Amino acid sequence: MLQWLNRISRPIASLGLAGVVVIGVGISQGLRTCPPSERKAFGVFCVADNSRISRGNSIFFSEITNTYRDQGIRAFQQGNYQKAITLFQQAVDANKNDPEVLIYYNNALARKQGFPFTLAVVVPLDKNQDDRNNGKEILRGVAQAQEQFKLKNGLNGRLLEIVIANDSNKEKAKEVAQELTKDSSILGVIGHNSSDATRAAIPEYEKAKLAVISSTSTSIFLNNPVFFRAVNSDESTGKTLAEYTYKTLKKAVIFANPNSPYSNSIREVFTNQFEKLGGEVVRKPLIDLTASTFDPEKEVAKSVYANNAKAGAALLFPDTRSTNIAINTAKEITERNKTLKTENPPRPELKMLAGDTLYTNETLTSGGNNVEGLIIAVPWFRETSQAQSFAQKSARKWGGDISWRTATSFDATQALIKTLSNNATRDTVLRDLENVSLSASETSGYPLRFTSEREREGQSILLEIKGGKFVEITPSQL
Repeated sequence: MLQWLNRISRPIASLGLAGVVVIGVGISQGLRTCPPSERKAFGVFCVADNSRISRGNSIFFSEITNTYRDQGIRAFQQGNYQKAITLFQQAVDANKNDPEVLIYYNNALARKQGFPFTLAVVVPLDKNQDDRNNGKEILRGVAQAQEQFKLKNGLNGRLLEIVIANDSNKEKAKEVAQELTKDSSILGVIGHNSSDATRAAIPEYEKAKLAVISSTSTSIFLNNPVFFRAVNSDESTGKTLAEYTYKTLKKAVIFANPNSPYSNSIREVFTNQFEKLGGEVVRKPLIDLTASTFDPEKEVAKSVYANNAKAGAALLFPDTRSTNIAINTAKEITERNKTLKTENPPRPELKMLAGDTLYTNETLTSGGNNVEGLIIAVPWFRETSQAQSFAQKSARKWGGDISWRTATSFDATQALIKTLSNNATRDTVLRDLENVSLSASETSGYPLRFTSEREREGQSILLEIKGGKFVEITPSQL
């Protein structure tokens, strides 16, 4: 009997020891503080935080090392806003180029002050996403407007809180919009980045009568009583390109994504205006940049040599996710132009033109000499006399030149700020947005007023890539 008890006691003791170890590990994990990019699961383990919405309680740019930011987020999570203010201020000083920490700093100030006005901004922020940098550019404009509102002491002592939301460009746009509309504190939304994402989200905002103003979505197919635009639509861009092209060239071919609201929008406007003037779009309606069989070398050759084509201009209208394909197409056009020059007799080059999706530093760096001479229609350019003051001020703030997305996002936020009052509601913001009028000194350089269709008044600006830089085509050159 004694031997039997000894035999059974050993595994029981071992099991008990293992249990103690497991419990000990659980307690240890439970006491552990998770990094800001992680959260507790079951109150014990730290797992990746995939939250899509943050006021200052989570990180979207975790690849940026900033200890002060991480500590500030923990303080914000605990409701210790005074400590969060101090830490976020240090985080801003450590990285002045990061708009996320500046927004969180001002959010902590707004929370401590009490009764903040709350707006949301929706941008694509997934890691390794092509247009993630677009999201950061938009956040800079929003952060700059929020900071300016604070420096002017807000409105009757109340400051502005910005909710940042990640819509993965399109995949989660509807889901994010639904979450934002449930939060009754949110009075208006800046976003979304792409026309695809905006189209998916608009019905949700309409149900909640929540105003949404986009600083980057240009598709003419976006039309809704709650939707406003702080950027020129494709109506302006397409017509400007058509009129410029027709002055010297009568045949054009279009490269675009047929499944993109943006690509289809600018293609339709360009085609209608170009044909109205007397031009011809060959190989209609477009050549699909995104087709699995797309071969830029063959398609460019067909556009130049085919008897029913012989285009003199190539319009590149990629959406934000097919810009690399468009840049590769520009390379083939440049190569083809070299051949055209050597023919006997020499043939005119195929002129390249594009919409604002190619107005990026990536176009210059990736395209190199292959995009020299490319004409682009854009909503804002930092070198114009109207924009220079804002551009220079912003460059000092962010430590480098800003993009048009930063400028128009600043304007969009300014428009919503203009509607705020002590008794602001979603209804009053939506109503007052229609009558907003901002002078050039209140925006990124150009006055902001909306048409009866809630479109921004104004004209597109034409640029040309020369010597690896964007250069304005002045009215006298048109």
